[in-house]
Amino acid sequence: PSPSLPPPYLDTHAVHLAQPGLGDRVTGGWWYAEDGQVDNRALTLTLRLAAESLGVEIHEGIEVLGIEQRGGQAVGVQTAGGVWRSQHYILATGAWSRGLLPVPVQPRKGQMLSVAVPAGAEAEPLLQQVLYSPGAYIVPRRDGRIVIGATSEPVGFTPGNTPAGLQELLQGAIAVYPALQHFPIQETWWGFRPATPDELPILGPSPCDNLTLATGHYRNGILLTPITARLIAAWVCHQQTDPLLEAFSWQRFQSPAPAPVPVPTLASAQPAVPAAATMTQAATPIDPASDRAKTDPSLLLPMSDPQPLVIAGREFRSRLMTGTGKYANFDLMRRSIAISGSEIVTVAVRRVQTNAPGHEGLGEALDWTKIWMLPNTAGCKTAEEAVRVARLGREMAKLLGQEDNNFVKLEVIPDAKYLLPDPIGTLQAAEQLVKEGFAVLPYINADPLLAKRLEEAGCVTVMPLGSPIGSGQGIRNAANIQIIIENAQVPVVVDAGIGAPSEAAQAMEMGADALLINTAIAQAQDPVLMGHAMGLATQAGRMAYLSGRIPVKTYASASSPLTGTVTE
Repeated sequence: PSPSLPPPYLDTHAVHLAQPGLGDRVTGGWWYAEDGQVDNRALTLTLRLAAESLGVEIHEGIEVLGIEQRGGQAVGVQTAGGVWRSQHYILATGAWSRGLLPVPVQPRKGQMLSVAVPAGAEAEPLLQQVLYSPGAYIVPRRDGRIVIGATSEPVGFTPGNTPAGLQELLQGAIAVYPALQHFPIQETWWGFRPATPDELPILGPSPCDNLTLATGHYRNGILLTPITARLIAAWVCHQQTDPLLEAFSWQRFQSPAPAPVPVPTLASAQPAVPAAATMTQAATPIDPASDRAKTDPSLLLPMSDPQPLVIAGREFRSRLMTGTGKYANFDLMRRSIAISGSEIVTVAVRRVQTNAPGHEGLGEALDWTKIWMLPNTAGCKTAEEAVRVARLGREMAKLLGQEDNNFVKLEVIPDAKYLLPDPIGTLQAAEQLVKEGFAVLPYINADPLLAKRLEEAGCVTVMPLGSPIGSGQGIRNAANIQIIIENAQVPVVVDAGIGAPSEAAQAMEMGADALLINTAIAQAQDPVLMGHAMGLATQAGRMAYLSGRIPVKTYASASSPLTGTVTE
């Protein structure tokens, strides 16, 4: 119908006349006279034959592993059969798009089934109309099948039909058209729809000049095929921009940055003394546990560091890096990071890409204009997997506004029990990523020889573990870490195992350039207070290292003078 004219509403009597055999629960409906249907399988086969007749080559069974990018350009598609190169690329991989580029597309599983109209069904009121109801839709086909669909399940890529899913469809369909309960089930199947947050497609230009997006069509892939093809062809072939493309740009999902939270740093200035104040005015102490301190960390007056932390040519005032996992909620995470003073925050790319529990919306939860993102390859078991995820992480940083961010925290961990990094896989992945222009921060065992090899390979830091991830065991490899610190020409970041501020201070007193702490803050009873404590401990340890501790002696040395004392 015309967009200006609503569809006519049929009351109970009229709707049962229009389609005999409806259930008693059907009390009315809207009539869409111009609505139609196509057989999606037949249409897809026809499109394939038409494409092949025009010389299009279609290769089946070739897994796409990643998109190579350099200088804002896509330079190749990595597949299981090698790298394919072209002048222009189109991302049209549906529910699998997020595995190749960090676009907000999630798989939404849909289960369906079909029944066959039995030979003796002529006596039944024949189903002639497509029926839509809250519980299911019912589509009669010319070949005698009746298609019933479809569930919409946010279960990732979990395959298979389930009893619960089929029961939901059958109950909904039978309530609308009861005769279906006597029809034999012919086929069941499932698929994965590409769902975006607003359930509308993502079309048009991408962050790469020669990569165009055509994904996220959710339930309307067949319906929107003609207009998608016209818009994308006009853009790719003739650089013609239709106003519709702007409405469906990937950039619509970039939320306005949240209000910045005050971030304490080693270089924070002390507040100016009011003009009316005098030197005899008593200072008002600030309780670090107070709400005032938690919301305005600058009141705690951190000291300044004469030597900023420099990684890959970028200066940072704070020497504490933090993570984003294991927090109870985003508000606690934001406040804890802010009060810790951290300027580098690591993000698990795979968990963000898959919307793992606790990571939904994480990319938009922090103000990335104030914090430097450190994408990490957590969850990768092989060098090849880590390289692919690192590329996704770089694109994720670009989408969140950090165009020049080429940092990656490299983790290759095949060991599921102790989460110890693979030294061989780490070195292999580091060498490849350095070739691709990444600033690589590798997570390693406290192995001085491996640390040197990684530095020679071009890594911008080395990150030896203090003890296993999340264990809270503290610094168990002090001797080896000390050797790494003494021989490294790049910053040494102690990562993993720190459970208390005293252990953070210990690592910094040894001469570590920085720390990365997550679990000890996020899992503390008061994460905000612990974030502040870890920030202060990092500063205290750094200042102790710079000031130089006294030598250890085997004998006592009185602190009071031995001369000029009063004697009898």
